[in-house]
Amino acid sequence: MTTPPVPTLGRIVHYVARGSADGLYPSTCRAAIVTAVDDTGAPALAVLNPEGLFFSPPLPHAPTEPLAGGTWHWPSRAEGGC
Repeated sequence: MTTPPVPTLGRIVHYVARGSADGLYPSTCRAAIVTAVDDTGAPALAVLNPEGLFFSPPLPHAPTEPLAGGTWHWPSRAEGGC
């Protein structure tokens, strides 16, 4: 198994939105741009939402399913993947 690439400035990743506590808005993937990378390799993101932009501090990686809200992962290359 190969190690995934380290996020770098300007790369496109997916941010997993947390969703609302009442379930009205489910957790979903959003496109995001890496705006900074901290000493541990965690990226800070500019998340692109239909409702506007969201700027996050450095976030943990979500390498496996199920994807936890408030994390990021590399986009899937599979059809229909998150």
